[in-house]
Amino acid sequence: MVEGEMHIGRFDAAVAEAHGYEIRTRSDGTQYSVRKGAPADALPMNVVEGNCGRSWVWEDGIGNASVRLNTGFHVRNAVAARSWRVQLDDNGGTSTQPFSGGASGAYWDETRIVPGLTRGPGYAVVRSDGSNFAILTDGAVCFSGGPSASTIIY
Repeated sequence: MVEGEMHIGRFDAAVAEAHGYEIRTRSDGTQYSVRKGAPADALPMNVVEGNCGRSWVWEDGIGNASVRLNTGFHVRNAVAARSWRVQLDDNGGTSTQPFSGGASGAYWDETRIVPGLTRGPGYAVVRSDGSNFAILTDGAVCFSGGPSASTIIY
């Protein structure tokens, strides 16, 4: 299993509002999230450029041209929604396993069996291109740092 950091890339004000938070902006333009009604000098746990958690992917060849795939994240707050896909590469080409979904706690992971692959080397990655993220209930949008894993498909 390979893990990578997740970083806040932006805030979603509507999600923050729906969960009792508000987005504030410092004089330098840095945004942060606090509970509604917090004092004006309240500081966030993390700022926009701060680390907000970890993400991972794990791939294991299990025979019959199949792999066991596990991916997930552990972030600093509960999750309102996520956009999550794992790209699988094998000798037959590239495919994508979607894991997007709704609300969850701060820790989420899912394991599935992926059949019908081509035997040989296999590679799994949660791309760090901005398409894999969790929207936290405080409005922070945490992006995956791009963990990857490899195995032999047999």
